[in-house]
Amino acid sequence: MPDTSVRINLLKKSHLFRGIGDTELASIAGAMKAKTYEESELVFAQDEPADSFYFVFNGQVQVVQNGKQIANLYKGDYFGEMGLLKGNRRTATAKALPGTTLLILYREDFKTLLKNIKGLYENFDLMIDSRQLANNLRFDWLQKNEIIYFLARKHYFLLIRSLSIPALLVIPVLFLAGSAYMLSSAGMGLLSGLLAVGTAAWGTWKYLDWGNDYYIVTNQRAIWLEKVIGLYESRREAPMTTILSVNTETDQFGRIFGYGAVVVRTYTGQIRMDFIRNPRQAAAMIEEYWNRTKEVARQHDEEIIKDAIRARLGVKKPAAPAPATPAPAPAAAPAPKKPENPLSTFWRDTFQMRYENGGTVIYRKHWFVFLRDTAPQGITFLITLAGLIAYPIVAGIPPAWLILSAFIVLAVVFGWWAYGLLDWKNDNYQVTADQIIDVYKKPFGTEDRKAAPLDGILSSSFRREGVIENLLNYGTVYIEVGGAHFDFVDVADPPAVHEDIIRRMQVLMLKKHDNETAAERKRMAEWLAMYHSTLQEIEKEQKQKSG
Repeated sequence: MPDTSVRINLLKKSHLFRGIGDTELASIAGAMKAKTYEESELVFAQDEPADSFYFVFNGQVQVVQNGKQIANLYKGDYFGEMGLLKGNRRTATAKALPGTTLLILYREDFKTLLKNIKGLYENFDLMIDSRQLANNLRFDWLQKNEIIYFLARKHYFLLIRSLSIPALLVIPVLFLAGSAYMLSSAGMGLLSGLLAVGTAAWGTWKYLDWGNDYYIVTNQRAIWLEKVIGLYESRREAPMTTILSVNTETDQFGRIFGYGAVVVRTYTGQIRMDFIRNPRQAAAMIEEYWNRTKEVARQHDEEIIKDAIRARLGVKKPAAPAPATPAPAPAAAPAPKKPENPLSTFWRDTFQMRYENGGTVIYRKHWFVFLRDTAPQGITFLITLAGLIAYPIVAGIPPAWLILSAFIVLAVVFGWWAYGLLDWKNDNYQVTADQIIDVYKKPFGTEDRKAAPLDGILSSSFRREGVIENLLNYGTVYIEVGGAHFDFVDVADPPAVHEDIIRRMQVLMLKKHDNETAAERKRMAEWLAMYHSTLQEIEKEQKQKSG
């Protein structure tokens, strides 16, 4: 079982115990009961009464909710605190895998420590707010196996400040309502009613606007999600691997009311998390998970290097235990691919705003942009056609020259419209397995093609501005690659486009990292094998001399 000093060193790395002195940490470590699970075993089941807090010392714990696995917990993770602090039953089932050791704080010890150790409750409280908010919200753009570690809204102080003006407007509303009653004035009554409705709507909008901004840290990225209802939506993010530092900033009001800014600095700038409650604790939480991401990557590389050395020296790795569950049945053979309908192919190639071709995702500008840019052609065509139809009704049979002129105008306008269609169709943005491409091409003219490697992307974001962009769901995706900027302008569903780019970038970076580490492992293994064989030769030579 781990001794107290080992436990203290592990607790110091957790944001839960940031700012806690060594004496207090020794009290916490001493109160924890260690338990090792030799076989897979339930720690607790969903809907059971909560009676303890758990800290993972080593091994792995699976968390299952309503029959669906929602998380894997590893060394340094913790669970079970929400039930104790909020008095709830367990919201999920926790299962420890073989060899897992947990440090357990039972209810009475847990509450005594929270009461006696200054700052400990505040640390737990911030983390619980984050977890409760994450449980209540669902972000469909999160990738598979992406876990939210930290989620926060802006401090309530900002909400109160935003609501101050609508609140002050209640005074003239009440004054007008009272005056209307005393003077029996229908006009003043109507005015007070309209002002009351406007004030309530403004206050509601301010509240919803405050509640739509989120700061998020997952095991893959740091994110600033900002939204103004009906007007604006933006998501700025940076992969965890691009983070350089995590700092805090506060002013006098922030120190009084307990809020501040957490500044996540990356290669290309910073993500500011303004008006966060307890910014130091929030920064400690972000920094811990950032460091843990680096530590997990380092351990993964070490394991692979060990395997490479074993293979080079001809030493077999111990066989892994057989899985407890049977192997899945082989997948059914895919159904034969049906030939494409020519009409469907034409529609895809001409009008679709997103489609895939040979592994390349192609995006066009939104159809509204096409309609907007070809509005003069469309209006001219409709007016000419309407005049040609209405003329016989109003003035009788039109002369031949007028019919001929109308058809010439219609043909010219249709050609003009077709040119606009080709112009809209030819401008596209592409994401391949290793590049982003911006193609700008004029019909029967020049083509400007700009490309950049996916693994050179340093940051990315998207925006939808204005009522029309939010209503029709189109906007711009901004990408920074070194000193260049790639803007995917007016694309449909910018969050999905943004996710396509991020997903492919991560796949490419992982593949590149694996290739680089494989080459490095090979060189290291060869050097170690040479070292090993040289030692054997020296040992053999020494034996021959002594013999």
